[in-house]
Amino acid sequence: MTNTKNTYVIKGKIKDLEGNPLINVKVEAMDSDQNWFEDHNDDLIDSKWANNDGTFEIPFEKRRIQEGWLEGNPDIYLMVRNPSGQVIHRTQTRKGVDISDSRNLYFEIILKSLEKQQQQPIPDPYLSNNQRVIAAFGRLADVSEFQISDIARILSLLGRSINAWSLYTTEYMWKATGYDGPQVPKYPWREPGHSHELKWESGQRQNAQ
Repeated sequence: MTNTKNTYVIKGKIKDLEGNPLINVKVEAMDSDQNWFEDHNDDLIDSKWANNDGTFEIPFEKRRIQEGWLEGNPDIYLMVRNPSGQVIHRTQTRKGVDISDSRNLYFEIILKSLEKQQQQPIPDPYLSNNQRVIAAFGRLADVSEFQISDIARILSLLGRSINAWSLYTTEYMWKATGYDGPQVPKYPWREPGHSHELKWESGQRQNAQ
């Protein structure tokens, strides 16, 4: 039985420019941790598909977003995905939302289309890679006890951690984003002008020949 005194209820409606409801869109409620933990991934609270009239409702208990004594009321924002799973909209973050603040728990979202809008590429998509990967894996340890109700959250954390690792450390993703890879040769001693040799390289040189 849900304890209404400790339950947030996020509500809203998604529609197009003409006011018609949009369906086949998924709404993800997020809790931003950037105020306290700037190197942490934001928490996925829960997600729902919009109803046939474009409305959605996402209830969740307060204890779900309180992972430490530093965290008070959640900083909530929503991400909207189209049927292909692409993020097509992100709302502004509403900070410190109180459980009784129905106005800030209601979101009215107006979209031009269900297509993903083209965005300008960021200058360096690989900036602070190590910190992001460490933070992603570190979030797995934040779950203090395992319960059946936590399975979805744990799988979400694991999925985002694996995604962060694969995105920033694999060569095929470098090619997909136009990144030309590490700027140091894999075997410096094979390149002209590199006459130095480290101890570990001598054995590797013999194996490579």
